[in-house]
Amino acid sequence: MKIELGLRAGIALPLLTTLIIGMSILVGFNYISQLNTIKEQEIREIETAINSTNIFLETTPLYQKILSITINNPNVFENYLNLEKLLNKLKRAVNSEIGLIIKKNLLSEELYKKSSKNTFGEWVSVFFTGNEPKAFLSEQSINKISQMKDKYSLEEISKEDKDYFIIYIPIKDSSDKIFGYIYLTKERILSTLTTFKILGINILAYIGILILISILIGYGMNKYVINPIIALTNAADNISMGKTSEKVQIENAKGEIAVLAKSIERMRITMKKLLE
Repeated sequence: MKIELGLRAGIALPLLTTLIIGMSILVGFNYISQLNTIKEQEIREIETAINSTNIFLETTPLYQKILSITINNPNVFENYLNLEKLLNKLKRAVNSEIGLIIKKNLLSEELYKKSSKNTFGEWVSVFFTGNEPKAFLSEQSINKISQMKDKYSLEEISKEDKDYFIIYIPIKDSSDKIFGYIYLTKERILSTLTTFKILGINILAYIGILILISILIGYGMNKYVINPIIALTNAADNISMGKTSEKVQIENAKGEIAVLAKSIERMRITMKKLLE
């Protein structure tokens, strides 16, 4: 029993420890690689949505339609319907829920009344798809973004156990002054829940593979290494005590262990002749 425990501690345990460390490194690398791949996909989708929106602003009369619903236009509702058609077309192009916010002082009284419940300080959301604007927008966020001079602004929010990107793309007048924003809402691929799911799947796969490999290694070690060595040790002990009648024959002995078994068998035969 002591020999068996010593062999297991000296051979199997270091091998299993090495396996655990190697598998842990592999799983960690695979997990990080998966997260990076998803992050790169998210970045590509954001860039595509921003570029598509900017191209849409440049190649359609969207800018003029937005100006047409401001305070000085008498046909505000008719123009609003035309604007709505263009924005729905943009939604299909970018594959995102979208909305439009404009400064409150630019809107006609009729349009402001229609949209007043979606007011954020000096800003009003006059068009949106999907959920209500207040599910995603806040006065604080819009004011912060309006102070920036970037080509776009990106915000991350969490709602109802889901994570979203809110992308704000500024709309400027002829004097390069921002008077509104088109905002896109995209559900994140790499949400907190998705991160934990990927981690959980990797851990389960790691445990399953580790158990399988450990069983196979344990079986192989017992059959081809530990059990033959124990049998050879017992045979050598018997020979040392003069018990030379039983032939040394080790099943499943391979390689050096098989050579050692033959050497001990020759020693048994020699000892038997000397003792006769």
